[in-house]
Amino acid sequence: MELFLETGSTNNDGESIYWELATNGDLDDRPVVVLSHGAGGTHAVWYQQIPVLGQHFRVLTWDSRGIGLSTNRNDAPSAPAAASDLAAVLDALDIERAHFVGQSMGGWHTSALVAEHPQRVLSLVYADTVGGLWTPELKDSFAEFMRAGGLARQGPQSLGSHPALWPGTAERDPAHAFLYEALGSFHTPPMDKIATTIDWAIEHAVVDELGVPVLFIAGEHDSLFPPAELAKSCQLLSNGRYVEIPDAGHSPYFEQPAAWNEAVLGFVTQPQ
Repeated sequence: MELFLETGSTNNDGESIYWELATNGDLDDRPVVVLSHGAGGTHAVWYQQIPVLGQHFRVLTWDSRGIGLSTNRNDAPSAPAAASDLAAVLDALDIERAHFVGQSMGGWHTSALVAEHPQRVLSLVYADTVGGLWTPELKDSFAEFMRAGGLARQGPQSLGSHPALWPGTAERDPAHAFLYEALGSFHTPPMDKIATTIDWAIEHAVVDELGVPVLFIAGEHDSLFPPAELAKSCQLLSNGRYVEIPDAGHSPYFEQPAAWNEAVLGFVTQPQ
């Protein structure tokens, strides 16, 4: 199927929010999958997903405030602000409901949209993310990760040593690992505000009340959020399902795209 890419920006709350919509043409009325990137990513990180998901769905990607091609004039990014921005983009594109996928920080943005606009949600995918669905164990493990240095990187770094990548990824394909780091080099995320974003929380019961299917995906070697603890968080949801991607760290959508795409596609194409 031939895909076409529509691009644009939507103004909301004094910010310009960049988006891209992949379709099969002007009359495409297929359901929409929304992909929300993490703190180190932009709309561009989904290049391995759009050609695959686009065979079955319209695919919307976007840049959150202060990242990629979206502005941060008010210096006020947050999970609720992201939900407002995303809702404005959906409104501008006449998209009433969608399947929402949130990677890492994007999980918080997705959950905030759930809190503000539950009627818009067809299904949820939490990809290597707490998404605000904190448990005591996840809080403890993330605090330990931050005490050990978190995502901070100082001085020369060996290729592929990014904490969001499993070291085996660089050993397997150094060029791909380099691309991961290069994609994150085109902007400087507002990390102080992002830290505030991930303090935001939502109760499992709020997500459960939606009554929609929820998928948790985790990389086997995720160093930010232990897969075993994400699995336990998933088990607190009556409609929760869990998939673990082998030989991947915090970014299996990038490290193991075929397995990640298969998991997401199988989930969103099943009867809801």
